[in-house]
Amino acid sequence: MGGMTSTATAMLQQVANDLPAFWTLLTTFATLTGLVFCGYGLYRAVEDQKRGESLMGAVAQFVLGIGLVNFVYFVNSATQTIGFSTGSLSTFSYTGSSGSGTSPTGGIPSFAFVILKFFGWLAAFRAFLLWSESARSGSPPGTVWRGTTHFVAGIFLINIQQFLGMMGGYMGTGPVG
Repeated sequence: MGGMTSTATAMLQQVANDLPAFWTLLTTFATLTGLVFCGYGLYRAVEDQKRGESLMGAVAQFVLGIGLVNFVYFVNSATQTIGFSTGSLSTFSYTGSSGSGTSPTGGIPSFAFVILKFFGWLAAFRAFLLWSESARSGSPPGTVWRGTTHFVAGIFLINIQQFLGMMGGYMGTGPVG
């Protein structure tokens, strides 16, 4: 039994040693794939423009490419949002990162930021659904603007802590963090 345990431990240690190389490979692949998506999205936008078709599919493809190029930042933001990092967004602390009563977010629990960021991601996803709906014939008027409103609100909610810190800096209470 001891031999199997040491073999399993050695295998897990080897996997753990290979994870940084795998992460580098994954991010490089995501970046290259994102660049291809961006290029094809631009090409498709030009072709759709010539034919007089909707550009929403090409725009969605371009945005997906931008997301893949920024894969590392997205993963870092997502892991901090759900509390896997010990940064200022850790859900396990349940208090604001600054702990100061003078900062704009000093008394707000960090779990509130996690909930707001979650709703921000939902709003951004809803924006993409509305934009794809607008490409279909017979979609209600104003669908593109509703999607844009959802997207802007989602981005605002995803970055709520940074926004409040910036506003606190403008008001003279100092940045959050």
